[in-house]
Amino acid sequence: MAPRPRNSLLREIASGFYFWYRRLLNPPRRLRFTREGKVFIGVTIGVGFAAVNTGNNLLYLVLGLLLSLVTLSGVLSEIALRGLEFKRKLPRRAYAGAAALVEIEVHNRKRYAPSYSIEVEDRIEGRRTDKRCYFLKVSAGARQTAAYRRIAPVRGVERYLALRVATRFPFGLFEKWREIEMVEEQLVYPTPMRSGPRNASVLVAGELVSREERGHGEVDGVRELVDGDPVRDIHWPKTAATGRVIARERRRDGAHAVRIDVANRPPPDFDPTRPSDDRSPVAVAARDFSARVEEEIRRAAHTALQALRDGALVQIVAQEGLDAGAHTITARPGATASDRVLTFLARLPPEPKVPEDPFATAPELPRRAS
Repeated sequence: MAPRPRNSLLREIASGFYFWYRRLLNPPRRLRFTREGKVFIGVTIGVGFAAVNTGNNLLYLVLGLLLSLVTLSGVLSEIALRGLEFKRKLPRRAYAGAAALVEIEVHNRKRYAPSYSIEVEDRIEGRRTDKRCYFLKVSAGARQTAAYRRIAPVRGVERYLALRVATRFPFGLFEKWREIEMVEEQLVYPTPMRSGPRNASVLVAGELVSREERGHGEVDGVRELVDGDPVRDIHWPKTAATGRVIARERRRDGAHAVRIDVANRPPPDFDPTRPSDDRSPVAVAARDFSARVEEEIRRAAHTALQALRDGALVQIVAQEGLDAGAHTITARPGATASDRVLTFLARLPPEPKVPEDPFATAPELPRRAS
């Protein structure tokens, strides 16, 4: 067998050292003392000093018992954390300032040993989470699902990075945890806000058809059922054949087109990175502009969704977009029209700044028409 090249051997040794160096800096398990654990360790150290100074066999026996509890705690907590597989299920729609449920599913792949007292917390980039999922017992080979309420502070993309899995089993003396990398993205929609009288930024061509007038025209075709469609328009044979709820598309009279202009072009001196406690006139003007844009986007979302429910074609024109071709969107009433409009508005610049305090109350969400 030919000898291995010297450079290849050096590379393998260097990669091995680098692996153990990274492992020391970022160990797979981390540990911290609880309040009870600190008291327990203090008692153990005190008994150890007394045993060494006096040479009393009974104190040595007590010291061995205390140290065995520490060892047993480490072994059982390690068994509880091993062999667990997690999945995260994000909500289909999430609105800024409104509560949504995030589901966490755990699968215990161990053949015999159950896992006790498992606590799971999400890690989100640039966000703070104060809700956790708790699993009292996950039997061997079993699956369990829990959910927590998540309130996204602003519209835009939220990036979920990892899951923090912790346990205090069995004695509550230590908390051992590990982080599982699980990167996912959630697009948070702006919460539609009911506006007052129609302002100058909304241009209507023709008269909108009211919700009560829908469904009285001739049938033009079929499509998927959308919010606000009456039940009498459901095409039951098509629904049974396709497995989706299909509705009849009826002809509507008159022109139905709505154009919404969004003034989101920042002023020349706009700087979104200014700290929130900056009281300079430029910083105050920047914060006022950001608040005004967010309010305008929320009003545009409400107007667009209402127009789509009324059967109108909606065109949204923004002054600033993500790129050269993302300044305008046109949506016709359909199953995906609402999501397309909300996605466009959620990604509009400028990026909203996360407030210091979360929303105290959830804003009003659009209700499903009966």
